[in-house]
Amino acid sequence: MSWNECLYWYHKKYGGRLLAGEEDDGLLMLTWKDRPLAVDLSVVNGGRGSTFFYVRARIPVTLGKPCKLTIGPERRVSGGVNAVLKTVPGVAGYSADFGYPEVTKNRLIRTENVPFTKLVLGSLEFRNALLACPSEKVEIRPGPGEEGLHLITVTTAHAIYSGDGGGWYLGTRGEYTAIYGSEEEQAREARRVEEEFFPRMDRFLDLARAAYDAVTQWPM
Repeated sequence: MSWNECLYWYHKKYGGRLLAGEEDDGLLMLTWKDRPLAVDLSVVNGGRGSTFFYVRARIPVTLGKPCKLTIGPERRVSGGVNAVLKTVPGVAGYSADFGYPEVTKNRLIRTENVPFTKLVLGSLEFRNALLACPSEKVEIRPGPGEEGLHLITVTTAHAIYSGDGGGWYLGTRGEYTAIYGSEEEQAREARRVEEEFFPRMDRFLDLARAAYDAVTQWPM
């Protein structure tokens, strides 16, 4: 199978509008609180002919004031940054103390509005969604116009076709099972996609939904 095929079966179960061709270009448009919730692959050129695919979910949100917020997984470098910020908080838009260390201790958070970010992290649903997706990055960025349009973007930290793929099972690579596999083999493959890909996608999209709820539950 492939990203497109797995997304197709997910679409068959959960609905939405699917745009997909022959390559890994599948885009699924769902709806959350009358807003479009889109999930597709972000393609990154790694140089020297290498290409990496990251799962990405996006949903628009309207906020009362411009807001820039990034909550990302802590890496080797960011761990050192966090150590410095514990003694010099607030540097370059970062703050080391947002409370809820069970969620934030392994995250690098950058924000221009620390009090609002603390309110956002006060959402138990959002914190649980972050814990369920420890390697995902959540970004909120202002959009065009003066209506307060923002975009929430959730992105995987790991490319889906490298290493363990961040837990994304996309079926057996290649076309052997799809073309030559028996009905039993194909059915077995479809069951495994539903057992592994579906729950992973559920957690991923739940993080985007929880981020939306968290930033809209308090007026800015």
